[in-house]
Amino acid sequence: MFAVHELLTRSASKHPRKEALVSGNRRFSYQAIESASNALASFLQKRGIGQGDAIGIFSNKDIEEVVAIFAIAKIGGVFVHINPHFKERQLAHVVSDCSLRVLIVNEYKAKILANAFPEGCPLEFVVLLSGESDGNRARLPETHCLKGILRNHSSDTPVRCSPAEDDVASIIYTSGSTGMPKGTIVTHKIFCDATEVSASLLQNTEHDRLISATPFSFDGSLSQLLTSFLVGGTLVLQQSNFPRDIVRTLLDERISGFHAVPSLWMMLLSKHSPFPKHRYPDLRYVSIIGEVFPEEGLGQLRSILDSVDFHMMYGTTEAFRSTCLMPTEFERKPSSVGRPLPGVEISIVNERGEACGPGETGEIVHRGLFVSPGYLNNEEVTRETFRGGGVYTGDLGRMDAEGFLYFVERKDEMIKISGFRVCPTEIEECLYQMPEVEESVVTSVESEALGTALKALICQKRGAALTESDVVGHCRKILPHYMVPAVVEFATRLPRTATGKINRAVLKNGASAQWGSSSILPPLA
Repeated sequence: MFAVHELLTRSASKHPRKEALVSGNRRFSYQAIESASNALASFLQKRGIGQGDAIGIFSNKDIEEVVAIFAIAKIGGVFVHINPHFKERQLAHVVSDCSLRVLIVNEYKAKILANAFPEGCPLEFVVLLSGESDGNRARLPETHCLKGILRNHSSDTPVRCSPAEDDVASIIYTSGSTGMPKGTIVTHKIFCDATEVSASLLQNTEHDRLISATPFSFDGSLSQLLTSFLVGGTLVLQQSNFPRDIVRTLLDERISGFHAVPSLWMMLLSKHSPFPKHRYPDLRYVSIIGEVFPEEGLGQLRSILDSVDFHMMYGTTEAFRSTCLMPTEFERKPSSVGRPLPGVEISIVNERGEACGPGETGEIVHRGLFVSPGYLNNEEVTRETFRGGGVYTGDLGRMDAEGFLYFVERKDEMIKISGFRVCPTEIEECLYQMPEVEESVVTSVESEALGTALKALICQKRGAALTESDVVGHCRKILPHYMVPAVVEFATRLPRTATGKINRAVLKNGASAQWGSSSILPPLA
């Protein structure tokens, strides 16, 4: 087994001058990343930060984030990569939930940090990834700039740790079923196993140039980073997800591997996108994971990338990767998410926990490699999810007689938007902060323009006169952009079950037109 930081150290020794990371016009070698991470690790150690300490990273995608990830790993710390779309409420929850001692933050996120703790920040100190100064510094705890740290500790070497395989390497936060994000614990062994299996599956080598288009708070994006560093490849950090910018990166950087969620692929296939107009001779494979890919869109993508290998994957943060549909099986099983990965056992069980037969729908259960120890500070949900050595995913699926898995839908009320897990309760709580709202419910809706989108159905108090723009404007102030409803409906009453609960199934099945008027808003940039 290797520890996370050893991936960088080994490649820096074997390929010191090789291009490791690209971000815009900035290009860093493996040796440069190794030296920078050593300097930051040494600084953190001298400040008393070390084995088992949780250190947060809150930043837009850039090279300095990667330096921070490996610096934290080198001192035996636990890196907590916080979703860059989080607002003050979610950030404050993460800082408190995992008792962060330090937050490494870029200047654009420093204001969110300052506003998250108006009465005093509990962090011991903050490291700014960019800039020499910051206008919010007076409202932050003790602050240091990475540029100064790298300058003053350039020749320092940290005291390396040798973590055990079950030591915690990271905590990954996703939306929780009760509203606030919950932290999934990831060990060094999980990262090690997932990285080796992924590199073998995708046949990655030092010649690969991979595009990284999603935040490192995604387990898939982290896996891609570690896989690239394992083989000594080059990772190109995509800062803009506008189709024209992605196309430019694919062509100019001669990208060989592209991992993305279906919503990003659908955006590349949209009417005014330049993506379908080009050929991509260097692109060797694509991997798709995160949500259901509409059959028509997948067919269109395959016709454009007709010489590219397709890998359709299924997995959860709690178990990283579960299955993969290999390129050789795509024609035969186009709607499947594949067979279990090496070391993984997938079963389908009914509500009584009994095994389902071929073709029968039940809950997907993952056993074997990649299983998380559980959720941080959440014993009740951990007991519900992690049972008998397996992960009860909350996803419904079925398996055919050959062992191919087919994803059906979520068992609970969670919704997948652009690869993010979204809890309707958190959005509903935001809506209830508007004094005009009497009742609200959030569900999903399908549209040709947006794919899967969030829909808010609202009953207003007597005399209130909210508009769609009022609701969206309020949500944008409080919620990450992917949690802002794209569809807003107003109604005089909500559909109910026989027991008086709001009938989400009726709304989800498209019968909401009778309950109110709606407006489909344009997607956020």
